[in-house]
Amino acid sequence: MENLDENNEIVTVKVWDWQTRVLHWLNAALVISLVLLILGYEGLEALGVEKSAREPLEDMHVYLGRFFVVTLALRIIWGFLGNKYARWSDMIPFSKEKRAALVANLKWFAGGFRTKAPVNVGHNPVASLLYIAVIVVLVMQAVTGLLLAGLEHNMFPGTLITDGLSYEAAEELEEVAEEIHEFGLFFVIFFFASHMAGLVIHRLFDRGGLLGSMLHGKKYFKKDDIDI
Repeated sequence: MENLDENNEIVTVKVWDWQTRVLHWLNAALVISLVLLILGYEGLEALGVEKSAREPLEDMHVYLGRFFVVTLALRIIWGFLGNKYARWSDMIPFSKEKRAALVANLKWFAGGFRTKAPVNVGHNPVASLLYIAVIVVLVMQAVTGLLLAGLEHNMFPGTLITDGLSYEAAEELEEVAEEIHEFGLFFVIFFFASHMAGLVIHRLFDRGGLLGSMLHGKKYFKKDDIDI
């Protein structure tokens, strides 16, 4: 839905539906919590704290991780069912228009933000590349997390795969899953830092209300800048 304020020629566009916003903030809160819990666990281990004192952090990480698998799956599904800005077609640069927007944004970044920022009603096409990468990594985290929960805590649904493994196969799978899970942890931290930097850049140079749009769902544009 769009509204025009004729006095200052600003168009208000309803971009993010409530389902997208709820899943965005829920997944963000869960990912941050999962990262802090495991960093806290490893930090206490480095300080020589006994395992019995660290176990509540690990247990909470495991249980929250199972909940995160559900909310991540819901966001992936909503990429097929949500409004046009919530869909994967708005994020993945398949169309000619999306590729052109990607090039325009790359030029803007490469030019040091000296020119006028390209207008992006939905996802920023440059940030979308990072979003796609982090979704892939989060799926890897979900899968390896479930496997590790099955191997180390005998928890469903990981046990559907791990229960039938030999000792040697279970040891090998655990080693591989831990390595992938650790890589995912570092990538998520990198993504978070990049995401925060991107928000600052858009706040300073774009001023389209990017952060606020994830709260109320709306973005604001000059009417001459968009054609939707």
